[in-house]
Amino acid sequence: MSAQSPDLPRTPPASPMLWIRRILSAPLLLLAFICLVGMLRMMLGNLRGSSAGEGVMVALFAAVAATAAYYLLRPDLRRLRGITRSDIRRWLLTNPIGQAVVLYVAAAVVMAAAPKASLLPGFAAQCAYSILAAWSAMTARRWWLHALLAVLVFVLLMGALAGTAEAVTPRGFGEGGMIFLLPMEGFPILLVLSGIARWVRRSRGAS
Repeated sequence: MSAQSPDLPRTPPASPMLWIRRILSAPLLLLAFICLVGMLRMMLGNLRGSSAGEGVMVALFAAVAATAAYYLLRPDLRRLRGITRSDIRRWLLTNPIGQAVVLYVAAAVVMAAAPKASLLPGFAAQCAYSILAAWSAMTARRWWLHALLAVLVFVLLMGALAGTAEAVTPRGFGEGGMIFLLPMEGFPILLVLSGIARWVRRSRGAS
């Protein structure tokens, strides 16, 4: 298998400044998502002591964070022009962001259909991401950049899955969220193993 970059296929390598913009946009996107979930719960009356006015303020915070993330990611959005469906499909399978998007959407659909068991699809999606991200890191163009992006997306995905599960569960999941400790402990091990496997394979190829 040929080496794959964490960027979209058929694009030049990303510059360090572009990676800095991506890293800075990650917490902004997470903040916007958390504010969005909080706003929906406030509007629906699921948060005691909150009002519709507070929901509007939280919505404004979400809009500001999303706008800032958009301006940081504008170079990436411009590079989306001219790509084919096969490029998008390959990106969804090899890029940590694409993998997280697919897994989150699948888990969110199951959560909405079965809110009482929302932790199970979230746990399954987090475990699947841990395996897929570590596996794709072995064939990435730059392992350390791919690994850094994978770690950031891992945190974002966990926050998004936990927040969605908390929002759809009638009374919250309480201590059930401890189930996410398993992928939290296993993902760093899988990522290190992928780096070792990549180094061994390249050493054998060079010899």
